[in-house]
Amino acid sequence: SMKKLLDPSPARAAAYVALYPMLQQIAKRYGYALAVHGSLHRDFDIVAIPWIEEAGEPLALIKAMKTAMKAVTHHEDGDKWFKDCNPTKKPHGRLGYSLHFTNEGMHGGYIDISVMPKTKAI
Repeated sequence: SMKKLLDPSPARAAAYVALYPMLQQIAKRYGYALAVHGSLHRDFDIVAIPWIEEAGEPLALIKAMKTAMKAVTHHEDGDKWFKDCNPTKKPHGRLGYSLHFTNEGMHGGYIDISVMPKTKAI
């Protein structure tokens, strides 16, 4: 039923939290800090902030997380067409990425990660 799809079990939030330390380690390796943003209810909203001068490219960070989580951008069969992981442009130059745990899109668990742009030091 539709109700079921819109109201995921609390176990989903627990699964998201369990993934966080691994995602944090990957972010650190690429020179980013992570912050959790949002309710953890339907999806897991994370912000990645470039933290060191030599922070890596957003796509490299996203691909590393996607691999570690065995996630898909859209569907395992079609992801070869989305080499850029299909980012959405957000305000202030952020790039938004959705990494799904299943081939069911929004009906399955997913991570929404917003990556802040690297800027030149002042």
